Amino acid sequence: MSVEPQIETMVAEALREQRPVSGLPGVSIENVKEQPEQPFDISFDLLAGPNRIQVLGEIKRVFAPRQLEEIAPWIRRLKALRGDVSVAVIAPTLSSQAQAFCIDNGIDFLDLAGNVFVNVPGRFTLQRNGVRAPSKLLASSENARTVNVFSGRFSRVLRVLLEQPKVWTVTEIARELETESRRFADRAAGRSIDFKISQGSISKTVGGLEEQLWIRRRGTSILVPEPKRLLELWAEKYKERYRWRLRSSFQTGNPFGTELAALAEGIGALVDVPFTFTGAVAAITDAPFIDLDVIEVFLLDDSKSTARLRDLTLRGDKPPIRAIFPYDAGIFMYIRKIGAALVVSPIQAYLDLYARGGRDLKQAEYLLNNLIQPRWGNG
Repeated sequence: MSVEPQIETMVAEALREQRPVSGLPGVSIENVKEQPEQPFDISFDLLAGPNRIQVLGEIKRVFAPRQLEEIAPWIRRLKALRGDVSVAVIAPTLSSQAQAFCIDNGIDFLDLAGNVFVNVPGRFTLQRNGVRAPSKLLASSENARTVNVFSGRFSRVLRVLLEQPKVWTVTEIARELETESRRFADRAAGRSIDFKISQGSISKTVGGLEEQLWIRRRGTSILVPEPKRLLELWAEKYKERYRWRLRSSFQTGNPFGTELAALAEGIGALVDVPFTFTGAVAAITDAPFIDLDVIEVFLLDDSKSTARLRDLTLRGDKPPIRAIFPYDAGIFMYIRKIGAALVVSPIQAYLDLYARGGRDLKQAEYLLNNLIQPRWGNG
C-alpha cells in the first residue's frame, strides 16, 4: 500500500516530537523507523511506564470507515500472526466515526491530534480518543473526493433518505427532488423553490455517506440501515451551523399572537419571499405542551421585503419573532401545511429543537420517538 511521501514524513516527524502522546503521563515514543519492512510504512516503540510494545503502522492521508472495513480482515490476520506487536492505522487525523469503528473492531490506531488506541491483550493497552484536531491537521487530511453530506445542497439527499428510509437509487433520488419541487409549489400557493441538484452531486453525496458506512449499497440500490443514528449525527453537525446562522438572523416584535393562522397571515402580508415556521411553534400541533418563548421562522432570503417585518414592535407579552435565513433552500423540503401556515418537516423541526438545546432537547426527543421513528417502521 503506497502513501504520499509528505504525509509519511509528517507522521514520522510528529512521532519523533512525541506529539501524538503529548499530555499522557509516562508515555513516550522511541526508535521511529520509516519503511521498516513490507508492507508497513513506519514502525516505532510505544512506552507506557515499564511496558513497551512495537507498533507497525499503515499510514494514509484519510481512513474512512469504509476503508477500515475493507482492511479489517488483513489487520486481524496480521495480529493473529504477530501477537507480540501492534498493527495500527495512522493518519494526520481520524474522524470520530473512524475511531469508533476501530475500537469496535479491534483495530489499533493513532493520529497526530493525540487520539490513540493500542491494545495487545496481555501485553499492552493504551487508549485516548475524542481529541479534536486543530484546523491545520484537518486541512492536511482533506479528501477532494469526499463532500460534506450535511452541508448545503448535498443535505437535500439526506432529507430524501431520512424522509423514507427505503431502498433508493440515484435516479429515484433525483426524481424525488423534482417531485418535491412541485409539491412545494402546490403547498405554497404558487411560490416556487427548485430543489433539484445534478445526478453527479447526488452520486458524490451517496459516495460520502457510503465512505462513512451511513448507507449500504448493493449494486445501484441504496439503503439507510440505521436512520436514527444518522439523524442524531446530523443533529450534532447541524447544531454548530444553526448557531452560526443565528448571527445573521434578526428578532422583531410580534403583534400577531401565537396561533399559526394569525402568524402566517400577519407575516405573509409583510414579506414576499417563501417562509416557513420551525422550532417549537412548528412542533406545537404534535406536542401541545410546548412553552413558546420565541416564534422561529425561516425566510428564503434577506430581500428588501423583510424591512417591514424588521420594523414590527412587540405588543403585550407575546413571544418575539426570530427570522432566520437558511444555509440551503432544502430546509423547505417536505413542509407541511397546517391551515394557511407552512411548517417545516418533523425532521427539520427536530434539527432546530436539538440545536437550541436546553428544554428544547426534550421536545426534540419527543418528535423523534413519537412522530419520526414510527413513520420509519422497522427502518
